[in-house]
Amino acid sequence: MSKIRHFLKREWGVAALETALVFPILLTVGGILADLYTVSLERERMEQRAGAIASVLSYQTDLTAKGLQGLQDAVMPDGASHNYQMLISNVRQSGEVYWQLSRGNAVDLCLENTAITGMQWPGSLPERETENPSDNVSMIIVEICRQGSDVSLLGGLTLSGLLDASTTSRVAAGVIALDEELAQEAALEESK
Repeated sequence: MSKIRHFLKREWGVAALETALVFPILLTVGGILADLYTVSLERERMEQRAGAIASVLSYQTDLTAKGLQGLQDAVMPDGASHNYQMLISNVRQSGEVYWQLSRGNAVDLCLENTAITGMQWPGSLPERETENPSDNVSMIIVEICRQGSDVSLLGGLTLSGLLDASTTSRVAAGVIALDEELAQEAALEESK
């Protein structure tokens, strides 16, 4: 009987040692999985916000500074809690940028798709027609870029790059005319 007790005590000791060795590994893996979930959730939120803004703007025929600010405040309620840049572009079917506006509390985050009025859109478009483009067809492109280092992570992962989300919607009718304030910001001679 004493041999059995001695054996069971030894087995409990081995199990406790194995648990002590495996527990930090399980915590680390759990923390990394939690971080990956957090990053995925943040990217999904950015995609939803870009989609919501693009969807609302695609049904507009004209846009005012006050209206755009109201939309931004409604869709990006925590906008001041992290550094982000939002590019809103109206691009003709030919790929010509009709106008582009930048919003957010950071600049130079969405560098790949930064464009000026009249130049060709640097990214891909779902409906680019270069031979016979229609003046009545344009797209609204909303891109949100955020510093990865601003995302709160618990498991030890660090994001040094950017998180970005982009959505393209076809404008319901022609191009979107801007009010005087936005036209100046977009460097349009006049709101067309």
